[in-house]
Amino acid sequence: IGLIGLSSALLEPTPFPAELQECYEYRAYNMTPSFKAAMHIQNICFRNYQYNQFAAGKVWSGPNITQEGVNYIESLFRQILLEAKHVEKYNKHGGRQKRQAFPGRFRREVRSPGAFQPYANCIQRLQSESVEPATAGRNTYQTMAVFHTGETLRYAHGGPAFAPWHRIYLLLLETACRAPIPYWDSGLDHDMTDPTMSILWSNQFFGNGDGEVMNGPFRDMRTILGTPVIRNYGTGDSALFTKEGLRAVLSQRNYADIAEPLFGDAFMNSLEGHHNGPHVWVGGHISALNSAPWDPVFYMHHAYVDAVWERFREQQVTNGINPETDYPRTPPPPEGHAANDRIDFRPYINPITNIFAMRNLVANLVRYEPFPTCENTCNSSPHLSCDRARRICVSRERPVAQGNIVSASSSSSSVAMGASRGSAFRVESRSQARAEARGPLPVGQKFRSSPMQDPRNGADTIGTGPAAAQIRQASVQVRASATSQSQSSTQTRVRRDVFQNTTAHSNHQSVSSLERSFTNTFVLDGVVDLKRWVYVPVRIVYTRSPNVQGVDPTLLGNAELANDVCQTAHSGASKVFVASNGLNYYGNYKEFAIIDERQPVSITTTAVGIKNPEFGEGEVLFTSYDSCGRPCRPLCLTSVNGQQKYKACSGAFKISSAAPTMYRNSYKEAIAANLLEELNMVDSGSDASSPPVTFVCGNSNTWPWSY
Repeated sequence: IGLIGLSSALLEPTPFPAELQECYEYRAYNMTPSFKAAMHIQNICFRNYQYNQFAAGKVWSGPNITQEGVNYIESLFRQILLEAKHVEKYNKHGGRQKRQAFPGRFRREVRSPGAFQPYANCIQRLQSESVEPATAGRNTYQTMAVFHTGETLRYAHGGPAFAPWHRIYLLLLETACRAPIPYWDSGLDHDMTDPTMSILWSNQFFGNGDGEVMNGPFRDMRTILGTPVIRNYGTGDSALFTKEGLRAVLSQRNYADIAEPLFGDAFMNSLEGHHNGPHVWVGGHISALNSAPWDPVFYMHHAYVDAVWERFREQQVTNGINPETDYPRTPPPPEGHAANDRIDFRPYINPITNIFAMRNLVANLVRYEPFPTCENTCNSSPHLSCDRARRICVSRERPVAQGNIVSASSSSSSVAMGASRGSAFRVESRSQARAEARGPLPVGQKFRSSPMQDPRNGADTIGTGPAAAQIRQASVQVRASATSQSQSSTQTRVRRDVFQNTTAHSNHQSVSSLERSFTNTFVLDGVVDLKRWVYVPVRIVYTRSPNVQGVDPTLLGNAELANDVCQTAHSGASKVFVASNGLNYYGNYKEFAIIDERQPVSITTTAVGIKNPEFGEGEVLFTSYDSCGRPCRPLCLTSVNGQQKYKACSGAFKISSAAPTMYRNSYKEAIAANLLEELNMVDSGSDASSPPVTFVCGNSNTWPWSY
């Protein structure tokens, strides 16, 4: 540390927020310091601090919902919790209170008699109502759909929070509906000769599945982009929710066995992975994460996913496993997916956590009609039939007028909506032609492929493009771009790995990981504007970790590298990550520095973005960790006896426009301004331009923070 140069600084260390300090001390109390525990404490404490800032209105949390909308959502949560207490009391008395009927929700398969129409009526009603001012430009249904957009999607997908997050989301819409959401068992359609011929894709149920929805109860719906709901059924590379997928999920014992992230052969057991299939198969708006709830089929599909999860939980009870506490804790889950992370419906900040949504108090709100089987006469549905040869229920076909279908050899070029897509027919439709004429849907990233493939599917002729500005404005935040996966299998059954979430908790770094970079959103208080960001240099002092004998392996030769606690790429290069998170503004930035992991000590500099003080003073928290998940210790430039010196600190800084300026307008300028200092670190006087913060990455038996 004595090598580090000293100077004056613009960024001044600021007192660590009392709420964060209290959280750190509470969670670290009576605990032996460790890298893993330190990372967990830093992440969960800051996330809870940020939530409280949102809830108190001190930090921007998204322009998508007005205060009236927040009040409406809050009222729905109150109703849910009151109903949960009522159901709990009912179950406590064995359901015998004066022969009272079950006070919760009873969800039936969508084709069961009387199951669909109340839900369809609700969706039509929500489309005609509004809980927000006219200036918001949204009806109540669109207000509900906005919650499944933007940054929130990170916390709803790709981890164990997937099932509890969507369980709460279903309850919200159901409470607004005042009617149960029917579940769509899409396996009943998959087992047809041609799933696109299902009775569901008719005027009687979902409406047409080819292009713009022009018949059925949802024909008059409009998205926040002003377009009709668009579908493209029977396309893509994924199957509907198959019976094989159902068996794979139900064959597991613990929730961690069916919750993302799962890789290799284990992906076949992923509940979320199989859930992706119907999203991709239906196509159109429902195939993209930002726009999926625009199609009411979304909620019926997720009701089935929830039913599968509930059957899984019932099996756990039979096997002596408590589903209320069976939440994955190791390895550390992705951000927002830890057991005590709050379920994110910002800007409405509710106290419900992922582990709370696992409780029977929540699960008991809903009962499900058994899945249709030949043994229960397919739930007595006139729209299902028992295939006695296979002993399974399948959907009946929808009636198709003779004039609506033309063969491939016909000279007609356009027909009415509702055309089949399977191998039995090759047709075109007016609704499809109108949808294709609009071009790719501007809705952003599509769902990843499922573990199962259907060779009967056709190519997606509509596709998706970058999310439109209206979606970004209505969303909680601008969603960070994600890396898409290429798929190249032609087999009917395909097991695919989802894109691997690279976290700081991995204990091995591949050479290829050095080529990965971060895509920062540049969202600052809800505005994407590069001028609102400036860059400050951050110095990294990196030390090798000891081997299992506690000895630096670089002193013993390369033969000892295999015993190193931190298994890096051993290519001579490794990464140290640095992040800035606004304490009194909404904005985060992440960058990395390349260090030489072969050396006992390696020193380098990177630069991270912070709020431009020209747009108001701010407070920021800097954190850092290396490629092995070891949190780095911050040192801040402070005045000691009239001289600027580095000393241990919390990493919290106040940003102001006062001189001397320690930031630059670009990453390149910030690095270049510090280059001379890097070349002359030993003999640097008080006038040198040292970074305001330095991180020391190494092994220590103490917590990596100081107040």
